Amino acid sequence: MNGIYKHLLRTEKNIKMISKSKTVALINLGCTKNLVDAEEMLGRIAANGSTICQYPEDAEVLVVNTCGFIDDSKKESIDMIFKMAKLKENAQCKKLIVTGCLAQRYSAELKSEIPEIDDVVGLKDFEKITHLTGKRQMDNSTIYQGDDWRNRIRLTPKHYSYLRISDGCDNRCTYCAIPGIRGNFMSRSIENILEESRQMASEGVKEINIISQDTTSYGLDIYGKQMLHVLLEKIAAIEGIQWIRLLYTHPGHFYPELINTINEHETICKYIDLPIQHINDTILGKMGRNTTRKSIETLINNLRRSIRSIVLRTSVIVGFPGETDEQYQELLEFIKKTKFERLGVFAYSKEENTPAAKFKKQVGKKVKQERLNEIMLAQREIVWENNKNLIGKKASVIVDEKEVVSGMLIGRTSGDAPEVDGKVFINDKQIKVGEIRELVISNVNGYDLVA
Repeated sequence: MNGIYKHLLRTEKNIKMISKSKTVALINLGCTKNLVDAEEMLGRIAANGSTICQYPEDAEVLVVNTCGFIDDSKKESIDMIFKMAKLKENAQCKKLIVTGCLAQRYSAELKSEIPEIDDVVGLKDFEKITHLTGKRQMDNSTIYQGDDWRNRIRLTPKHYSYLRISDGCDNRCTYCAIPGIRGNFMSRSIENILEESRQMASEGVKEINIISQDTTSYGLDIYGKQMLHVLLEKIAAIEGIQWIRLLYTHPGHFYPELINTINEHETICKYIDLPIQHINDTILGKMGRNTTRKSIETLINNLRRSIRSIVLRTSVIVGFPGETDEQYQELLEFIKKTKFERLGVFAYSKEENTPAAKFKKQVGKKVKQERLNEIMLAQREIVWENNKNLIGKKASVIVDEKEVVSGMLIGRTSGDAPEVDGKVFINDKQIKVGEIRELVISNVNGYDLVA
């Protein structure tokens, strides 16, 4: 659930209720973009007078914010809908609302196949969500259309947050359903983003994680040119922001000014999320990635040469239609040779209404899983070797949480993004949650570190 209730007790203190109405619980699934949608929805719901409650069992209205990107996430969403539907029988729940990407893609099917659902609401239709969860119309002076971040109830720990700079996607990767779900690429203005960034800083946010479907294309639609480097420079100048992390970049859209900006500003983490998806030219062409092995290798070499101590995270897809043993082996050997500091691997998921779903020579499930497992084993060796080399060295660490039972502090290095990367287990119990400290790495625990 992306820890959606983990910090809700803290945020409840910051919610200004206009008038008590229905009690509402929101269950969020999926990526960080979905999390931001959920946070903005909660802001709308609370500003309209409803009470946000921590536990679904206590709610009169349940909202499930679904993910519909790949098969596993769709299954997780369906399972959660059925789980919440049972609360209509056993708890005080009177209404079940389903929204998010799955609702956007399969609205009619959800309505007909799961009668327990009362309403299916399309992606980001916050007005309808507000109406269905409250008892009166929204005060338009409180929320501005398109500026839902103003009342956003952040569900991450106080010290870090996600900053969405654009939505939608103009890349037409043949395996991806996102453009059909979220629409075309749309950047927010620099001033609008900076206003939200300043608000985050005033609320104690120290780490901003930049997200989008394609962060490197930021500004093309509204400024006529890539402007991510300019935006990063302005965010870096905001007092209180100590870490800026760049996620969801595209290897075909990097440019020199951006690389220079990342290198020059200490506030910008030397961490880049760079999904290459594959390395074989034939597969890359069929994927519609507009990259080649040569362009990817050139970019990686340039990044590692230009940015000191850079941490590269990538993701790859195995079992794409027509992927031969030789093409898979090329990918595996490239991963072993390149030694990405962080890596995620996904088995190809056949998505309706995407070109790749109609491609011939679909790879079997067993073969896809075998290839996925082999890559993860190779990456585990790379990570363990990299981690062992960190023992005895200092690392900048942010403290994310304190375990209730043991009192153990858990954090991340500047080379680790929230949720998806490794952790640091901290022996010094005098450090406070939210602090950033220089710590000495003393041991390795698989993908994680001890300091």
